[in-house]
Amino acid sequence: MPPSPAHVLFLFIDGIGLGPDSSTNPMADLGPHWGRLARHTGWTTRTPCVDRDRHVFRAVDATLGVDGLPQSGTGQASLFSGVNCAKHAGRHFGPFPHSSSKPILATNNLFQRVHAATQNAEACAFANAYPPVFFEKRARRNRWTVTTLCSRQAGVRLRSTPDVHAGHALPADLVGAAWNEHLNIAIPQQTAAAAGRTLYRIMQRYRLTLFEYYETDKAGHGRSHLSISTILSRLDALLGGVLDNFSATRDLLLICSDHGNLEVPHQKPHTHHPVPLVAYGCGAAAFRSATTLTDVTPALAGLFGASTPSPLDIPSSG
Repeated sequence: MPPSPAHVLFLFIDGIGLGPDSSTNPMADLGPHWGRLARHTGWTTRTPCVDRDRHVFRAVDATLGVDGLPQSGTGQASLFSGVNCAKHAGRHFGPFPHSSSKPILATNNLFQRVHAATQNAEACAFANAYPPVFFEKRARRNRWTVTTLCSRQAGVRLRSTPDVHAGHALPADLVGAAWNEHLNIAIPQQTAAAAGRTLYRIMQRYRLTLFEYYETDKAGHGRSHLSISTILSRLDALLGGVLDNFSATRDLLLICSDHGNLEVPHQKPHTHHPVPLVAYGCGAAAFRSATTLTDVTPALAGLFGASTPSPLDIPSSG
């Protein structure tokens, strides 16, 4: 059994797949910190697997054996529960959780499994900060994304403006410009590298810290005000900031996505491509045999001593 890390940072990057190694694929030519996690190459179908005790890089299936293009709702629910939520729903569904996914997440989401295994209701953090308008809209509609629903179900606090000022959360764009310029909310601005160092400090306070980055998916759909090159450069700098003081003997960095999108920027729908799974640091070997989205949470929860739920413990879609 691989050793249990003291601290895990799960960086969930929405909408990045491993596509062709071509000049049209922005993931084929990435910055040095992306390369550090992939044998100093781009992230494509030709990227070699890495299989080491403290470093794993694998392509994992996002189609989940269900026809159609993978979607965020069932893809993320499958990733964060270890249960094939697309199969339960009978189709790929998104962007919000399918009705059949909600009871599965209510009993099997990653935060809950880590809380139970560590017997610590404050073992987990969701490091994204949300502006007031987010909470106002959710209060009116009671419609939550997969990650925010998992947080609410597990009693993990959703962070807001004061947390950004205190250095306890990051805004969605990492650097703070969007809140200042588009929401008229004054928050500190910082470089993406500084944001990475902030994220590393946050993860040192918890056993598991999740951060979700979704500008990648928005850009793949042509809906981001940021260019793809800016997005990938910011993520490279963020990774550099995280890795500045990273201890591979006690920390674990986990990176995964829910479906492909950004790697084929000339088309707006999602793709059938596999998605990258990176595990770097203490306990990385637990992910050596992962082949699909549903393998990630069981492997991660297992590092904390959590058992895999039996089929009888998983709510049926009926």
